Amino acid sequence: MPLLLVAGSLQASAQLPAAPAETPLKEINVAATAFARGVPLPAWAEVLPVPPDAAATRRALVVRLEDTQLLVADQPVQLVNVAQQVFDASVLGQIGQVAMHFNPQYQRLALHKVEILRGSGEIIDHTATAPVRFLQREVGLEQGVYNGVITASLLLPDVRVGDTLHLQYSITGANPIFGARYVQTTSWQRPVPVQLRRVTLIAPEGRAIQWKWVGDGAPSTLTPSVTTANGMRRLRFEERELAPVEIEPLLPRGAYPLRFLQFSEFADWADVARWADALFPADASLPNELAPLIQRLQRLPSRSEQASQALQWVQSEIRYYSVALGESSHRPHAPAEVLRNRYGDCKDKSLLLMRVLQTLGIPARAVLASLGSPQGPAKQLATPLAFDHAVVQARIDGRDVYLDATRLGQRGPVERLGQSLEDASVLVVDGRDTRALTLLRSPNRREIFRNELSEKFRLNAFGDDGELETTQRWVGLGAETMRLTLARLDSARLARTVLAGIERRYPGASVIGTPALADELEQNRITIRARFKIPKLAGPADGNWVMRFVPANMQGSVAVPPAAVRNFAIGLPAFPVTVVYDAEMQWPSSVSAVQEPRTQRFGTPQFSAELTRSFRGSVARATLNFEALSREVPAGEVPAFLDELKKMERGVGGTFVVAPHQVTNGGFLGIGRRTLQDNLIARAQAAVERSGKAIDAGQLGGDDLAQALCLRADAQLALGRLEPAWKDVQEAVRIAPSLAVAWFCHGAIGFARGDFAAAEADFGQSLMLGQNAGDAYYRRGQARLLGGKPEAAADDLAKAAADRQDANAKVFAQLWQAVTLQRLGRPLPAELVAAADAKGAWPRPALAMLAGQIGPEQLLVQVATKDGDDRELALAEAHFYIGEYWLGQSQAAKAKEAFEKARAKGITHYIEHVAAGLELQRLGVVKP
Repeated sequence: MPLLLVAGSLQASAQLPAAPAETPLKEINVAATAFARGVPLPAWAEVLPVPPDAAATRRALVVRLEDTQLLVADQPVQLVNVAQQVFDASVLGQIGQVAMHFNPQYQRLALHKVEILRGSGEIIDHTATAPVRFLQREVGLEQGVYNGVITASLLLPDVRVGDTLHLQYSITGANPIFGARYVQTTSWQRPVPVQLRRVTLIAPEGRAIQWKWVGDGAPSTLTPSVTTANGMRRLRFEERELAPVEIEPLLPRGAYPLRFLQFSEFADWADVARWADALFPADASLPNELAPLIQRLQRLPSRSEQASQALQWVQSEIRYYSVALGESSHRPHAPAEVLRNRYGDCKDKSLLLMRVLQTLGIPARAVLASLGSPQGPAKQLATPLAFDHAVVQARIDGRDVYLDATRLGQRGPVERLGQSLEDASVLVVDGRDTRALTLLRSPNRREIFRNELSEKFRLNAFGDDGELETTQRWVGLGAETMRLTLARLDSARLARTVLAGIERRYPGASVIGTPALADELEQNRITIRARFKIPKLAGPADGNWVMRFVPANMQGSVAVPPAAVRNFAIGLPAFPVTVVYDAEMQWPSSVSAVQEPRTQRFGTPQFSAELTRSFRGSVARATLNFEALSREVPAGEVPAFLDELKKMERGVGGTFVVAPHQVTNGGFLGIGRRTLQDNLIARAQAAVERSGKAIDAGQLGGDDLAQALCLRADAQLALGRLEPAWKDVQEAVRIAPSLAVAWFCHGAIGFARGDFAAAEADFGQSLMLGQNAGDAYYRRGQARLLGGKPEAAADDLAKAAADRQDANAKVFAQLWQAVTLQRLGRPLPAELVAAADAKGAWPRPALAMLAGQIGPEQLLVQVATKDGDDRELALAEAHFYIGEYWLGQSQAAKAKEAFEKARAKGITHYIEHVAAGLELQRLGVVKP
């Protein structure tokens, strides 16, 4: 899907540098008490023997046995008994190098057995001889994270295909931060076959430890066997011949494709909140040196500004660095220590910010979240292990906002800041009030998750080079990311960066002038404008001139899997961003075409999109509004999702085309027609001929035949042939009575015949059958207005305006709404007055006239500033709305004159042309 996968926007080409893939290992020493080898198995252990050779599975790697035993005690123990067999040289490293992970700050590692099983009974014991190296792989050290986890690594000599590694080890101890509470997780499924999997939990009978299966695959019905002896309760989970789980690409962020087993002694999320309460004390003292900051913040005029400035101070003045050893894995350092060091991790910075806000009188609480799996906590038992991040919840002006002290680049009011935890399930740390997880969802989501790209192309003569003017705008998270990126770019590098994406689409492109950057801090919005020279912008193809465009800011918005049939959901990377793309092509002035705005809707439960295309005079436009509605697409819905994406891509097309009959005065290879009206007639005649041939060929049926009849009827109407058009649409609804478009075109022809009641019913029927709501309400509203039902018309037209996302199409609906309200003697609502603009883009000046901001003469002056066919088209519309204006002023004679001028323009495709004729009939004038 090239539309969805193309590269080319600044956002795609100017991301922050990627972090190193892996931090180098460093060998260290550990205390002698932290590791022992050759230690006997614990007396309580009941280890399983290794099952028979797994050669029959025919897989490169097979887990013959994975046996995990968990002892709940003052010093809990995890015992691992695992056997893996290799059948291909490519995976010999899986058994040749053994890795065991533990934290010597509070854990001890005991190696009980490491041996190679070979052939029929040969055992090579490496327990006492294999060299052990203790390595630090501080994953995330380059981001300032230090957690103290150590890897004990054993390199085994002479391993061969067919060998089995049999390993037994135990880890004793747990993080003291959890006190006496027991929490643990253990894997169950693997990407390779497992012959025998067993997990045993041994706990005192009096301890209430819950268990749960967690995973995004098929749910497990496996339950444990339960036995008790000597005051200990034993839960045993066992399963044989586990099939391998394929880790499919494009999984949602934080997905759990491999099922795991979870244990927790926390009763519920309220219990976890009470535990966390002590970690973030509301009485943690702030050092005296923060007094000037507090005083400065107190002088700011609003709580929003105070919170925003406090957040920015913590973000920028306290660098991010984490030393998570022992209890500091979860317990933040005191604000005085953090300030003294001038560094801290998420919980350190959150506690400091929380206390600053509280000192300012702003209610604030710590919040635990998961960056790795934002929705993961909601799938799990209540446990502190569900979280890897901390932020702050602040109550400002009656609304909860969530502030991340570890981010950079955030500016503006707190309600405009980006939110990296959108739709996450988080735990508010409040032992008194918290009872459950909180779903973090921004009420102004569509405003702060937005990416807009406008591209305006211009071609002065066929065959020449063209120009492109781009305007790209990022809001919220996108703006904050770009703000960090742009801070590293001077003007020359910015120009090279914005050119890089354009040049991939248009080889040989060059920048004109210097890109302009605007950082609107109050809106947390960044805009970049640039101009480019595009070699040979359009070229001849199949007798037409063709120009290609790409919604470049859609890149990365949709994940397209290699196969539609899969076992797991796919993620929607764009969620919850709204992506808006607007392309405008200014063809040479010799081009003259008319295609009224045509809107298509696409969507599934996971996304919605609206595409509007139009061609007016020499200007062609395509606008795409795409909104991700969900983070993921369930596996069973992926085929339908992909089908709808393909429909959207076909609708967008990616091309603007000019045909020979759309060029006047010999502008197209010496071929052309004289006037706009000539072109319209030629286009309609050609449409009648093309659709007629398709219909007469007898190869169409059902919906396809009905649509062809509708196309011919529309062209017949443009030629003034009402009766042939009426016959076509009657046949269309007879053939396809369940097709929305058939009833829509039936209504359109009925409207032109003056049968408003029937047209109203037809448009209503099309709406029920799935016609685009904005179009159906728009046309039904017009039918109701001319049919003498202004109250109902006003309601329909308001719905049409609200439903339309394309700004130009919305204004036309608002124009008719204004006409209707004028007849009702009602004032225009605020949103219509706000949309009116006497000097704005057409047709906003017409709305300004109906809003009383200008008169008809001033409107015509505005239209006169246009050129060529664009002026002719605008005049046809302007005269119609002037006629409606005079009707509202009870000036029938002036209204007739204006309607006659609208008809005289001969723009037969326009609803204003048809409606002007109907208004003249109503006024007692025979229409031309």
